[in-house]
Amino acid sequence: MLRPLVPGTDTGIYVVAGTPFLYLEDSFTLVMADLHLGFEEAASRGLVYSLRKTGGYPAVFIPRIQLRKTVNMLKGPLNALKVKRVIINGDLKHAFDRLLRQEREEVTELVKFLRENNVEEIVVVRGNHDNFVKPILLKLGVDFVNGISTVTRGKRVLFVHGHENVDLSEQEIVVIGHEHPSLKCFDVYRFPCYMKIPLPGGRMLVVMPATGPYHPGVVVTLTPSEYLSPLIRRQGSLKSMIITTWIDLGEVSPRSVEYFETPELVEYIRVDRLTAGSREYAIIEFRNYDVAQLLCRL
Repeated sequence: MLRPLVPGTDTGIYVVAGTPFLYLEDSFTLVMADLHLGFEEAASRGLVYSLRKTGGYPAVFIPRIQLRKTVNMLKGPLNALKVKRVIINGDLKHAFDRLLRQEREEVTELVKFLRENNVEEIVVVRGNHDNFVKPILLKLGVDFVNGISTVTRGKRVLFVHGHENVDLSEQEIVVIGHEHPSLKCFDVYRFPCYMKIPLPGGRMLVVMPATGPYHPGVVVTLTPSEYLSPLIRRQGSLKSMIITTWIDLGEVSPRSVEYFETPELVEYIRVDRLTAGSREYAIIEFRNYDVAQLLCRL
């Protein structure tokens, strides 16, 4: 169920098939971002917190599904992988200006679920939505930090949410959330995706998809001003970014094709076929933006 974040390079960081999660093998760490717990209550109360100022869900009652879907997504990796630590890379909760009742309850439920599944350490990296949650986290024994710097396979890796400009000069891989990137295909479908954006000096900025299902976020584009993160707007080379998404292929089939690549396509696209539990997924990597747009608009 694990696919290397950078095929052919031993970073020790993997994409977890069928989920918006990353896995750090050396430290047994599962990483997720942008859960936005409490969004449903905010919507029902007409509280809109979009930084893109493109509307929202004011005074609309929507099903409370985010926590349930998050827990269901976590069950597979927690059962199949050794997970000692979970990093939530920003925006655990949704409301900017208050702590909603749903936020308090669901944060507590999520922490309880992780602890019941033998997660020893939970760390929340502060996102721009994570105001007023610190007392709850401290009471639950959860670390609340501005960022996490670690070393995996000899590479310096920084986890920050991405809403603030930070010094990246000492980091080889920087992992952020904040953007909720998605790939729009045929002007209808939107697929959550990872963005791998080259930084000066051979370094890399990784943008994680959102965990919360109500937050499709920004459609991947080459226009820097369309992004919220100053790290993307000011430092990334969008023209050379690699886009990775996935498709659920359904129940596992008898045949096993783990990796597909032909000489004609090797420069443009890579497809890995992996199983997670009883389901099969195709992880599709477009080697640049133009290839993704060409194939998605056929």
